Amino acid sequence: MIRGQRGAAALAWCVMGGAALLGARSAGAVPVFSRKYQTSCQTCHSIFPKLNPFGEAFRLNGYHLPGETEEQVKQKPVSLGADAYASMWPAMVYPSTLPGNVPFAMNIKMADLYQSSHDESGHTIVQNDFQFPQEANLFAAGTLGDHFSFFGEVTYAENPDGSSGVEIEHARIDVISAFGPDHLFNFRIGKLAPNLYDGFQEMWLMTDNGVDSLFTYNPIGFNGGTGLSDSGGVSLPARTRAIEMYGVAAHRLFYTLGVSAPIGPGGANGAFNNHATKDFYARVDYKFGGLALDGTSEGVKLPPENWRETSFRVGGFAYWGDGSGIDFEITDPDGNAFKMSQGSYTRYGVYGSLYVGDINVFGVAVHGSDGLTLKDDATAAEISSFRTTWDSWFAQADWVIVPAFQLSARYENLRPGDPSVPVLKTLNANFSFLARANIKLMLEYRRDLHDSLNYQIAAVLRAAF
Repeated sequence: MIRGQRGAAALAWCVMGGAALLGARSAGAVPVFSRKYQTSCQTCHSIFPKLNPFGEAFRLNGYHLPGETEEQVKQKPVSLGADAYASMWPAMVYPSTLPGNVPFAMNIKMADLYQSSHDESGHTIVQNDFQFPQEANLFAAGTLGDHFSFFGEVTYAENPDGSSGVEIEHARIDVISAFGPDHLFNFRIGKLAPNLYDGFQEMWLMTDNGVDSLFTYNPIGFNGGTGLSDSGGVSLPARTRAIEMYGVAAHRLFYTLGVSAPIGPGGANGAFNNHATKDFYARVDYKFGGLALDGTSEGVKLPPENWRETSFRVGGFAYWGDGSGIDFEITDPDGNAFKMSQGSYTRYGVYGSLYVGDINVFGVAVHGSDGLTLKDDATAAEISSFRTTWDSWFAQADWVIVPAFQLSARYENLRPGDPSVPVLKTLNANFSFLARANIKLMLEYRRDLHDSLNYQIAAVLRAAF
C-alpha cells in the first residue's frame, strides 16, 4: 500500500472523541483483491469502504475486473481440472479454480465513543468509552472459476452497553453471467445485503454511521411506530436471507429481483420463524454518463483520478411482505404487556446519485405502509387492527478534497407512523483521513436536530489487511 506522513496519524489521534453506536457496522472493504491483483485499495475505493465507479463495476461483475485478462491476475488460481474438460461436460466434471492462497482478510476498528443526552427530567447524561476493539471483521471473498464467486463476513462487536457478540453477517454464493449475454443474469443466495440498496447501505458508505432513519426505524406501536430501535428496526432489512437475481442491460440499466425471509422480531430476518410466506423486492435504475455499470467506457476517457466523473443515476425500488403470525412484544405507557403482529407491509422508494468532479451527491426517499394487529398478551386474541404509514428520506454529499482527505455530510428526515411523534431530523458529518491506503481515521459528528441536547461524536481508527 502507499506510504504517507507519520505525523498526520498522530495528529488525528489527538482530536479523537466518540459516540455510542447502534451495534455492529459492516466493514465492506476486502483487501483480498488487493493481493490478488497487486493493486492499491484506491483502484476500487474512493475511501474504503465506499466504492468508486470502477469498484462498483468490479462488484457487479462478481469480483472480476471488467475485461479481465490472465496478466492482470498476479496470484494465479489453483486449477481444479484441465480446461479441456469443459468441452467434455457432462462426461467429465466441469473444471473450476480455487483462489491462489487463503482468501481471508481482516478489518479492525478502534473507537473512542462520546455521547451527550438527557433524561426525562432534563438531566444531562454523558458517556465516554474506549472500545478497543469496537469491532473486528473476518472476511472471506474470491472467485471460483469464471462464473462463481463468494463472500463471507464474521463480526465480533462490542456494544455500547459493554456486551459483545459474534455474528455471521454475510455468507453468500454468487453465480455470474449464468446464461445469456454477459452481465445480464446473475444470481446470489445466502445471507446478504440486497442489491436493492446498492449505493446507500451501510457497507458501502464512507461514514461510520449508517442511514438509521431507513434501516433501524420500528413501525410497530399502538399508534404506529414512534422512532428508531436499538434492537434493530423492521422498516427495511439491512441484511436478508434471500435468493436474488440481478444484472446490467445495455451497459447502463441495472435491475434486481429477490425473494427473502420475512422481517422478524429482533431486527431484519432476526430469527428462523418457520413462516410459510416470503418477502419480495425489486429495483431498476439507469446511469447517464460516466463509466458504464458493467465497466465499459463506451468512448468515455477515464481520468487518472478514478473517483471523478460526470454522471447521474436514478431509479426506483420496492419491498413487499406479510408478517402475519410473527408477534412482537410491546408494552403500553402503563407497562402492560401486549403482542402485535405486522400484516402486509410495503416500502416504495426512489434513488438518485449525481457525480460532478470531486463531489458525489446522492439520496433516497421511502414511503412505508404497515398493517398492524394488536393482540392480548396471554391469549393472543385480536384486540384491534389498523394500518399506518411513514416516510423517510436522506441526502448525502461526499467530497474528495484530495485522496487522503475527504468530507461527508448527511441530513436524515423521518416522519414516524404515530402522528403525535415529531418528525425526526438528524445531521451526520464525517471527516476521513487515509493515513495509509488501508488505514483510515475518522472523526464523525451526529446530532438530533429536533432535540439539540442529544449529540454523538465518534473517533475511529480502522485498518484493513
